Amino acid sequence: MQYQHLITHINNNNRCTMKFKILFILTALLFSFNAKATLAGKNLVLVHGFISEHLNTRPDFAQLQEESDVYWAAFWGPRAEATLVYPSHERVQGRIKDVVRSQFLEFERTGLCADGCIFVTHSTGDLVLRDALSRLNQWGIDQNRFKVLSVIDLAGAGGGTGLADLAVSTAETRGPITGVVRSIAGAVLDVNFVPGSLGVLNDLRVAAARSIAQQNNSVPRLRVAGAGDAFVRITKGFIRGYDDSVVGMHSACGARFASDARSCSDSIRSNGQLARERGPGSLLFNHFPILMADRGDHNELRSNDIAGGRLTTVINNQTIGGLDLDFQTTTGRKGWSWFTDVREVVGSGDRSISASIFETLNQ
Repeated sequence: MQYQHLITHINNNNRCTMKFKILFILTALLFSFNAKATLAGKNLVLVHGFISEHLNTRPDFAQLQEESDVYWAAFWGPRAEATLVYPSHERVQGRIKDVVRSQFLEFERTGLCADGCIFVTHSTGDLVLRDALSRLNQWGIDQNRFKVLSVIDLAGAGGGTGLADLAVSTAETRGPITGVVRSIAGAVLDVNFVPGSLGVLNDLRVAAARSIAQQNNSVPRLRVAGAGDAFVRITKGFIRGYDDSVVGMHSACGARFASDARSCSDSIRSNGQLARERGPGSLLFNHFPILMADRGDHNELRSNDIAGGRLTTVINNQTIGGLDLDFQTTTGRKGWSWFTDVREVVGSGDRSISASIFETLNQ
């Protein structure tokens, strides 16, 4: 309706001109809409993380879509063409894979990813998508009509988390100490423990997650890791190495093995200091850690909150999976860094982590 006044000014005596102008306006509107729903000119698809409410509500597909929209609303949602949803009260290699398969087949049917899609996952979405991408041939999906160029994994939980181990191990155990530990895990994960009803949390146990879809995959995974201090650091004792208060660096960086990693690299720290650090060792095939946020909490990595602080690059100045990694950085000594140089992404302290990623990769 806001463009109706433009049409009323079109010369009614020249129908050809009218049709041309209307077509031009509609084309401009369509282009504007699509520009918001792509990344680097490709359709963007989002995969949410663990949603604790599912354990109690057991939502239907329509509810899954609604909750996914809320999950991504802060930043990524308006910029995406589609979302991939799954029920958190189910298992990755059980009902979840069936729900994902039906959506992949729909993407194939509509040609949504015929020209190539870029996926963005958060947390558990990393593990769900990894399993799904390993099944494309099994599902008979025509990969000429369904192409995944690359995946950006924010706080990826594909390597599992000690909090899931804690949740599962204490769910059926009684005792005062166990009760306290259960309360801690429950508060962080927002879960009321019901024995036998922990759904995908079972798959997020470190050993379980690292047993799912370990074969090499041709789709590049670009990893973004945080080292934040949410929950008053109360979760730190249950997660190996540095973490974003939910997922450890070994998982978020894409390490081949669980470890006490404190960074995604052995030559740069999570705060950007160019110094030796306990890195992840070897990485999973086609996994590329690109960014670290030293104060980035688990949920800040997908939000539009600037509290996540400054970013530092790990892998940069490369083209991977159709995305140009060209983060502008500065390197120099800071008052707190003594004699050590610090590398920071320009402007990252003044915008959210998600904005830094999107604005750079969308050029």
